This record gives sequence, C-alpha cells and structure tokens, in this order.
Amino acid sequence: MTEQSKPSSMNEEASLVPIISPIPEDEMAYEDPLLAELYAIGADSVSETSCKKSPIPLPKDEMSLDDRLLAELNSIRAPDEPTDEQPAAPDVDHEPAKEQVSEPTAEHDAASPSPNSALPTNAADNVVPLAPLTPAASTSATDSVMLTAMSPTKPAVSMPDGFALFSDGIYEIPADDTADPVFVCSPLRVDAIFHDLNGKGSGKLISLRNGNGDWVEIPVFNASMLRRPTEVIAKLIDHGLELAWGKEAKDSLLVLLNAWKPAQRLRTVPQLGWVDDSYRAFTLGSNVISASDVLALAPATGIATGLVTKGTAEDWKAKVGTLCRDNPLMILAVSLAFSGPLLAPLGLNGGGLHFRGVSSSGKTTLLHLAASVWGDRRLITQWRATSSGLEAIAATLNDMLVPLDEIAEIPARDLHEAIYMLANGTGKARMTKDVVLADQARWRLALISSGEISVEEKLREARLGAMAGHEVRLIDVEADCRTHGAFDNLNGAASAAEFADTVLNAVQDYHGAPGRVFVERLIGATSGGFGRVHATVSDLARKWTSELPSAPDGQITRVARRFSTIAVAGTLATNMGLTGWMEHAARDAARQAFLDWYDHRYGTKREAVADYVTPLKDFLTANLNALPDPSVAQSASVTPLGWCDATHAYLPVQTWSSIFAGADGTKAARALIDMQLMQPGEKGRLMRKAPRAIPGRPRLYTVNIARVRAYKPD
Repeated sequence: MTEQSKPSSMNEEASLVPIISPIPEDEMAYEDPLLAELYAIGADSVSETSCKKSPIPLPKDEMSLDDRLLAELNSIRAPDEPTDEQPAAPDVDHEPAKEQVSEPTAEHDAASPSPNSALPTNAADNVVPLAPLTPAASTSATDSVMLTAMSPTKPAVSMPDGFALFSDGIYEIPADDTADPVFVCSPLRVDAIFHDLNGKGSGKLISLRNGNGDWVEIPVFNASMLRRPTEVIAKLIDHGLELAWGKEAKDSLLVLLNAWKPAQRLRTVPQLGWVDDSYRAFTLGSNVISASDVLALAPATGIATGLVTKGTAEDWKAKVGTLCRDNPLMILAVSLAFSGPLLAPLGLNGGGLHFRGVSSSGKTTLLHLAASVWGDRRLITQWRATSSGLEAIAATLNDMLVPLDEIAEIPARDLHEAIYMLANGTGKARMTKDVVLADQARWRLALISSGEISVEEKLREARLGAMAGHEVRLIDVEADCRTHGAFDNLNGAASAAEFADTVLNAVQDYHGAPGRVFVERLIGATSGGFGRVHATVSDLARKWTSELPSAPDGQITRVARRFSTIAVAGTLATNMGLTGWMEHAARDAARQAFLDWYDHRYGTKREAVADYVTPLKDFLTANLNALPDPSVAQSASVTPLGWCDATHAYLPVQTWSSIFAGADGTKAARALIDMQLMQPGEKGRLMRKAPRAIPGRPRLYTVNIARVRAYKPD
C-alpha cells in the first residue's frame, strides 16, 4: 500500500492535530498523590492558576485515600506521540502515450504501508465515518466503500500474469506476441486480502480513482464476486472505474481480480470501537487507531456521519473545554463522554446519566457539549426513535457515547425496555433468511439523556414505577438546580441563555478531536493493562460510599462505581491536556453528583418535602374557602389567588411564588410531584392546563388537597 496524502478537496479546517507535548519530568511533582498517578498519562500540564478554585473541594484532612489513588495512576506515562508528517507520494500523471509503468522493486513493496498505517495520525478527519446501520446486518461488497485521503496517483504493483499496467490503465496481454494489448479498465490495484476475526468473510481491498480524482478503497467480498459479479462491477464503475465496453472486458476484469494475490492480510471488524479484548486498537470510521492490520467495514451513512472532526484537540480545549470551568454539570457531562472507551477494559456494563430540568434550563446544551467530544450534533438522537433504531445507533456508537434527548417523547413501556437494552449491550435475537439464528448486535457505551421529567416520572405513566435496575443504569441528575439553571459560571455572559448560545456555537466549530486523541493516548498509556485504572475506580467508589451515614446496598455501590468511572475518565482527559480544567475538577463534580443522588433517594428528600408541604398547608388553611370553583364561569377582569374544586387547588405562578418566597418554587413543585402530592402536566411539565371555565386556560400548579392535608413526614 502506498503512502496517502490529504486530497486538496478535503477541508483543511477539519484537520485533527493530536500532537500535544508530553509533560516535562520537572513538572511531575504534585501534592496530590492520586492525581499524580493519572497525570503521567497526560501530555500537557494544567496549571492550578489557569482555573478557578474547584467549587467542591475535599476537606484538608482528606488528602487521603482518593488523593493517593489519583496519584497511583499518575505513574502511568503515555509514550511520545508520533509526528503527523508523511512523505509525499510520487507524482505519476497520465501520459498521452500508453507507456508501460515499471513495476516496483521488492524493497519498495516491502516498505509500502498498509491501508491503515498509510494514514497519518490525523487521518480520521479525512475519512467519512462508517458504521453499521442495522443490527446483525451483513456487509456486502456493494454496501461498503471507504473514502480515504490517498495521493492522486498510486504506483504500480505487480500485475497477475497476462496483464500489464500502462499510463492510461490496465491492458490484457494476448498470448500471441504479435497482437496488440487490449484495454480492460482504468488504473486500479488490489492492495490486500481480508477476512473477519473468525477467518470468514474473505475478500479483497481494491483501490481506484473516483470521479474527483481521489483514490478510494472498496472492499469486495469473494462470495459477491462469485454470486453477483455484475453488481460488483457496477459498484466499481459507480465509484469511478472506467471499463472497456463489452462482455470480454467484464470477464477480463473478473479474471484480473480473482488472480491478483497481494501479500498483505487484513482483519475486518464490523463495528466501531475496540477491535478485540486486547484493547490495543480502536476503530473510528475507516480509520483504525493503533493498528495496521485492521480494516473497518461499514456503510458511510446513518448516525456515524456525525463522527467527524472540526478543529484540533487544542482548539476544543481552548474554545469549549475552558467554558466548563467552575461548572460542575458541564464537567460531569464531558467526563461521561470520555468514559465510553473505559467500560469494556474495566469490565463495566453500559449506562449513564439523565439530566432532568425545566425547559430552557441548559440540559440540552449539556448533550451537545458531551457529543462534541466525539463529533457534531448529528450524534444526538431523540428518545422517540424506534427500538430497532436505538439498537442500530447503539451498535454504531459502540465504546463511545450515545446522546438521547426529550425522554418525555418516548412511550413509557418503550423506555422501560430501551434502558435495559442500551445498558446491557445486546440487541434482539433475529433469524437469517436461511432460518439460522443471526449474530446479535452487541455494544458497550456511555449514555447521556435529557428531559423535563425523571425516569421514574416517565415510567409512572404506564404504572411501572422505577425499579432498581433503571436507577443504576440511567441515573437521574438535577439539571436546573445550579446558580443559573444547569450552569454556575457564565464566563461573562449576561444570562444563562446567552452562555448556552456561546457553548452551542463553540461546539459547532470545534468537535470530534478530543475523543480520538483520548483513545490514542489511552492505548499508549495502558500497554501494561488497565489494572491501575480499575483499582482507582473501585477505590474511589469505596471511599465515597464510606462517607455515607449507613452501609451501602448493591444499588448504591453500583451508582457510586458509575460516578467514580466518570471521575477517572474526566481526570485522565484533563491530565492528557484535553480539558483545561483543574486536576480535581472531574473528581469533585462526580463526587458531589453522587452525594446529591444519594440525598435525593435516601437522605434528605422527605425532610425537604416536609419543608415544602408546611407553607402549602398554611396557604390552603387560610385561603381555600375563598378560592372560586373553576366549574363556574369566571370574569376575565379578576385574577384570584387560585381556584379549587372538591379534590384539587389550581394555583397560578404568582401565588405559587408567594407561597414559597425565599425558596425555589420549581424544586418545590418537583418534590411535591415526586411524592404524588401534586399532578404533573402533560409530557412531564410542572403545570397543567386550567379547567375550561377559567379564562385563557393558563397553566396552573395542580395540588391534591386531601393528600397535602394528610401528609405526615416519617
């Protein structure tokens, strides 16, 4: 395989330059032993003065276990990054005369790189990301094309007997020495023979020039050449091959392809992510990180088209990562995105976080932010996708991140099944056309979700209720409880809305590079295995659960492990120079999120509800008899404190705010809904449409009078 250079048609701005200088040895002294261990994986030291103080610092006497643990990982050092410079391929343009091209020497052939090694380290930017669209779907020769950044001209290689390469194409050489060579097709070459990891699905990797003058690689399966040769030829022609007219030319082309036996052998993988359980190679589109003998086969359509890069890792850090400083939920979302590649090596199931908050709180911005680690906004999917659609998306984004928006839109029973399917990593069993059980689609990934209601509230619509399995697979995180909705530090913006726009504009211009560099450095830093990373995840989870007032059960332990995995992923990314945060930021954000989750589920939740019930009870006692009946026609000129019928009180926003003056009315409403003391609105809204007799039918808080009066905290 010849060296490949970036075609002029590719977008220079999309070029990923993942080369970041490693940390100098004299910068490796840290007070924090646990962080120091992780820090050696990093390639760019992050000064503590470059960021504001973390909003959730650990007590001084806790330089303790989790600090010592993070230091343990810091002894792992990633090897120096290779340069991204590649020698230019020789320029061999077409000549008017059919001058035969000389064949290369054996030394030249031996030095010719493989299809993957010929790509520079930043070649992922120049490759259309490819991934399986349907679970358990086989890939045919006419389904897969890999567009790579090759040089405009490819040197000749040894032709099978009876054929020769001239400047304008391949000719068949007649046995009769007096006869002229017969034109077969424009230049092509067979670069490698491939087969899957089980030794099946064999075929050949064919390179030819497309209509733009760029070289493309087309995998052609041997079975397809035997069963559907016309379709194979049609596919080659569709991608730029010029074939002589007539049956003889078609037959000659098939003879040529069948006889061509290159020395190079490649292993094919049907999906993205880790190639095998050695965790030494990772596929992203047709680019394979850290392997020269692996070929990724998949169609260049579907959600995988979102796995693109724009800008460099340094650009993302400067323009996006730094916006996360002093914003724990943003740090949590980005750290979750980096956790995908850690799950399989650590033996963890998939799962993630559901960011719940009122409209315009910033929760969807968190999804776009997390998605930018791996690609652009096309990676974000709606929860309302079909079960088969979600399965295909999960199989495509294996070992990475799946962002899902608007949980209220999916039917509750479908959500029940989807959470288990996505987290457990196995698709539905299907039969082939030969009535044989097909291979099930499998994956392992991080999930990030958003919506105005919790998982528990949504499942309650179908009278299901949240089971422990749901709560540990998709963990609720409040996304509207910070200083400005989902944000704490607006970085100088006038409002949360303006800051959200700043983040969305930044991720539109810079995305995709951090995930690729993270995997490259992770592979380089874990040549001895993931033992230290695994130990840190376990010990952090154990440390955090030891801080709880009572011994943790299995559910709490699993949730703690999820958050500790997120913490370690974010810390690794920080210490690789990818985020621009303080080294403690990811750990502190994850620790606080875990403690908040625990308090909501097991700790202060009922006490907080009691604090909200008391002022509401007082209001009903003082005003209930004066509230008009909504079934009676109302005057539009008078707005009372509210309305009530035999079962419910209907309260407008102004009244609600006065009841909870000095407190958070939104949090009060959500807590009361969680305890079924109020009725939520449609699709998880906190307020419901008013009865028809009320002019304008505004949205009102709907309180169950009897339940509020009868409520007694435990």
